[in-house]
Amino acid sequence: MTPTMSPRFGLLLMAMGQTASITVEWTQTMRKNDGTLILLEDQPPLTMHASGSNQPPALVIDRTEKYQTLAGFGGAFTEAAALNWKSLSSEDQAEIIRLYFASPAEGGLGYTLGRVPINSCDFSVESYTFDDVEGDVDLVHFDNTVQHDVDNSMIPFMAAAQQKVKARGAELKLLASPWSPPAWMKVPVPVWWDAKNQSQVRSARPNGLLPEMQRPWAKYFSKWITAYKSHGIDIWAVTVQNEPEAAPNWEAMLWTPEFMATFVRDHLGPVLEADHPSVGIFGFDHNKDHVVGWTQGLYADEAAKKYMRGVAVHWYGGLNGANLDAAHAIAPEKEILATEACNCIGNVVLRTPSLAAWWTRAELLALDMIEDLKHWATGWIDWNLIVSPQGGPNHLKNLCDANIIADPQNTTGFGTNFIKQASFYYMGQFSRYLRPGMRAVKLTNLVETELPPIKSADIKNGAGLVFMPCEKDSAVQLFRLTHRDSGTFIVAAGTNEAPGSDGYGMGGECVEICISGECWFPKIQLWTCKQESNPDALHGATGNQAWEVKAVDGGSQIVNPAIGKCLTAVKTAGWTVGLDAGLQVTGAQAFPCYPAGTKNQTFVISGEGDVTVKSADDGNCLAPPLQKLPHFDAVAFEHPDDGEVAMVVMNTNDDAMDITIKDATSD
Repeated sequence: MTPTMSPRFGLLLMAMGQTASITVEWTQTMRKNDGTLILLEDQPPLTMHASGSNQPPALVIDRTEKYQTLAGFGGAFTEAAALNWKSLSSEDQAEIIRLYFASPAEGGLGYTLGRVPINSCDFSVESYTFDDVEGDVDLVHFDNTVQHDVDNSMIPFMAAAQQKVKARGAELKLLASPWSPPAWMKVPVPVWWDAKNQSQVRSARPNGLLPEMQRPWAKYFSKWITAYKSHGIDIWAVTVQNEPEAAPNWEAMLWTPEFMATFVRDHLGPVLEADHPSVGIFGFDHNKDHVVGWTQGLYADEAAKKYMRGVAVHWYGGLNGANLDAAHAIAPEKEILATEACNCIGNVVLRTPSLAAWWTRAELLALDMIEDLKHWATGWIDWNLIVSPQGGPNHLKNLCDANIIADPQNTTGFGTNFIKQASFYYMGQFSRYLRPGMRAVKLTNLVETELPPIKSADIKNGAGLVFMPCEKDSAVQLFRLTHRDSGTFIVAAGTNEAPGSDGYGMGGECVEICISGECWFPKIQLWTCKQESNPDALHGATGNQAWEVKAVDGGSQIVNPAIGKCLTAVKTAGWTVGLDAGLQVTGAQAFPCYPAGTKNQTFVISGEGDVTVKSADDGNCLAPPLQKLPHFDAVAFEHPDDGEVAMVVMNTNDDAMDITIKDATSD
């Protein structure tokens, strides 16, 4: 059965069956090349007719092969989200609840999942816990009212969402995650002023929790769940730790898989089984690059494995669908849940002035959703439900974007109390139509059978830079030196002319020193070039895109006079440039300028017009470390009761495509 259509990003609903023709309802979200937007709009129905062809370009559905059952979609009730919600009028608060948690029939996204931090996280105003009395292993001083989370509106926010979801006969499943226990439960991390320093924002290696504090920390989980329940907020599941491999400069605690398994086996599992038997436990809760090793480590202990509902994963570090498949194969009966994703590099990006960058962020999140759902994820939870126009509040300036931006003071000039980002509409393409209880079915993509080559159009804002082996025909290892009165701008070649690039029509993507809050390391990145008519303080107005190329022995030294630092080739971890954390790369970073001719600050610039920038240290070429990504992707789910099939289809190519959809089951 074959309709022909030209979606850029669409949702199709099909009631499959043994009939001569089938009516297909579909909804589209689209950015046309002229900038015109279609946002979650219903389109004229299509009709599928009998056909014997499944030749490319086709998507072939086979409903006889079924996979995981869907739990739903949602976002996080952080303190930042709650405070932004609280800043709005009661009418706008109700509208936020409707937009996220009402049924699609009422215009909502139909969220059924949520995430809430246990204690503070970086998206809090300051660090806090509910028992700061050192040595209180019996938790006598635990605040059973969790008053802090009442006063900051986290609990009222969740209560309003829960009520809206219950009103439509559904359940809001809340997942709780700790960033750090009270400091007194942690292994000391010496600092120069305190050899016995214990802090929520530091973690010892390889494990941050004192072994003797395992049972008190497990009981803390239980008391926190009980306290929330006293406010009418039920917790569905917990993760043992948010990002157990990361210890940045905000709340964190490191774990090894073996120590986490021991903690679950001997403490958290037995405590929750006794006090809250319906609450599930998810392990890991970090990036997909290491999910296989963690799944093996956690499930190797059968006594620990029995307590675990599954493993949770985050989107940072790449799609890694093969890793999800491998993790599923280790324990097919366990769940994989996607629990955090957001765009943070560059903080909040609004529709004006950079429509392309605004749209790209949504595309990348949607691609992650599709790939996770294709590879066994049972649900997908976004990060903050709401942030401010600056991307916070965040007490350590790790500012990020969100689906909705609260702006009651109209600081953006948009004239509305809150702003719906492109990602809000993209999320709706999933959450409105892929309903809890639906099961993934086999979908064969014959439209794009191989990943397309990397092009200038794939270069987006925030891309880091590395030095990699030079490739003669590479489209992303070329730069153009543009001279202005303020200095030399190093532009990624072709980005001004490529509609898919965030720098399209705006001068292209310029090499800059990142000076925004999330760049606590000396990152050099690509960003839309400085706009003389509307300069951005973070991107060009302060001179962080203007360079001086100085001739030195062996090549050139590339200096940023405004910042007083030089382009430097340094060995660094993959996460600093958006790659998997376990990789080691030679990254481009900003360091104080060394004596002229120092190898890792000397570069050979070759070519006319479009040039390559080679490190004199190893001869490798400067380029963004882009990964090949699907440009056409799709996923399908079937409802077990009515046989309705919902497909999400995404085309990120610059042009529309005609495709064929075939239901192989009806042959």
